[in-house]
Amino acid sequence: MNSCRTHSAVRRGRARSTQPKEPDAPGGLKDYSESETASFVSLQSDISDARRSSLEETPSEEQSRTEKPRRGNPPKVMPGAPRGAGVQSVTTDFAAMHVGTARSGRSSSRSMPYSNVSENRSQVGEKRGGSGDPINIIANYIKVLTKPEWELFQYHTEFTPDIENRRFRREIISQHRTLFKDVAFDGTTIYTFDDLGDSQDFACRHPSMPDEVRVVVRKVARNSPNSPVFFHMANLIVRKLLELNGMKLIGRNYYQFDRKVDLDRYNLTLFPGFLTNVNIYEGSLMINVDLSHKVLNKTTVHQRLQDIFSQYQDIKYAQDTATKELVGQIVLTTYNSRTYKIDEIAWEYSPMQTFPMRDGTEYSFLQYYREKYQLNIIDHTQPLLVSRPSKKDRRAGVTTPFLLIPELCCVTGISDVMRSDFHFMRELSSYTHVDAVARYDRLRQFVTDLDQNPDCQEELSKWNIKLDNDLIKFEARVVDAEEILYRENVVRYNYTDIGVVIVAMYGMLVLDRLDNG
Repeated sequence: MNSCRTHSAVRRGRARSTQPKEPDAPGGLKDYSESETASFVSLQSDISDARRSSLEETPSEEQSRTEKPRRGNPPKVMPGAPRGAGVQSVTTDFAAMHVGTARSGRSSSRSMPYSNVSENRSQVGEKRGGSGDPINIIANYIKVLTKPEWELFQYHTEFTPDIENRRFRREIISQHRTLFKDVAFDGTTIYTFDDLGDSQDFACRHPSMPDEVRVVVRKVARNSPNSPVFFHMANLIVRKLLELNGMKLIGRNYYQFDRKVDLDRYNLTLFPGFLTNVNIYEGSLMINVDLSHKVLNKTTVHQRLQDIFSQYQDIKYAQDTATKELVGQIVLTTYNSRTYKIDEIAWEYSPMQTFPMRDGTEYSFLQYYREKYQLNIIDHTQPLLVSRPSKKDRRAGVTTPFLLIPELCCVTGISDVMRSDFHFMRELSSYTHVDAVARYDRLRQFVTDLDQNPDCQEELSKWNIKLDNDLIKFEARVVDAEEILYRENVVRYNYTDIGVVIVAMYGMLVLDRLDNG
């Protein structure tokens, strides 16, 4: 497809107003991630209910005897409310109740200091059963052996002009290693052992920004290890370990680029990685870790648009075909490894379009990516991809759509055509569907890599944290299979024979219907 045809397509349609919000991709910063699953152990305690029925409000005698009349029906006299012993039971239960001080705030019920969890769980009765045969189990959890005993200072950072690229923010903070010696920085908040005072103010420069950047650091909190902030802090430390172990961030998760698998036949690349989460599991602080995979298409969205327009002479039909294929896809931007969902294709826009920066100056997309990322966009007539803000973005105040350059985007995941290809799905599943033994080997190797990496050990010792050098092991029980009763017959079976039993029971039901038919 020549560029003239694309240019003519770009000029069709009605124009829309754009208010870019973020320096990473004009229009804002969006962070979608591929939906993946990980195993979690329930934290819910088996605390018995407080006899809910006996604590319900007792209505008055007149309210209980008279029901609200329905349309056209006379009032109905109902039986009397419980009296005597029932009322005494309610009074006794209320007297035995202990009214505590409720904590306000949305996160009060979700963020319990982990020092209190063990105390609460110690009051619960024994949860382990005694029936069945014991079996040794290995779970995808790493136990945190040491409980840090530090006081953590929390600081909020402000950048002028505003920088929403987290990598740029980290690079600016890392320039002042003498001031921020041992810190954890999530892009907005700094956590450190050292009391830096109530406020710090300094100026510096970044290679990708022409103007000087002013940074203001203000103290906002002083946290103990029992604070709910510890969980956020612990997750930051684990993500830092993944980075020190050579993994790279794609979307929200880290992947091993050195162990990528090229599926040249389908022009795809498969990146293995890990999902991690630090929390309280069964009364102990643990790291939940599971396998993850990211599929990345080597073909850019711009190349795919060219292929579509070269197949059809009718521009409108080519646009409809491209919209049908690309809308709903998740793309990865090559300049910052972030993921976005395509909600629309702006055929009326091109990289020549200008937008206002935060300081009011007008920038074109060509100029923006050339100055900020040193990227030269070749096709000046290609349309732009529209990604609408998610609920999380809207809560953060982002309301305008994100505009992306197809030339700088690669499609993640697999298309419907690939999904319907049996041979492709079988080859892909040979890498992504991992059996129990192979899964344990990869997770065990992950733990070994962390344990033998000196940079990771230095990072852990800096925060006074020590991890177990193996996955957690515990004893479970295989309960006996339930008996199946069918009329006068009792069917006993093993779990391995459940399929045969179901088929046999279905056959017995069919024969029974024929006999009684």
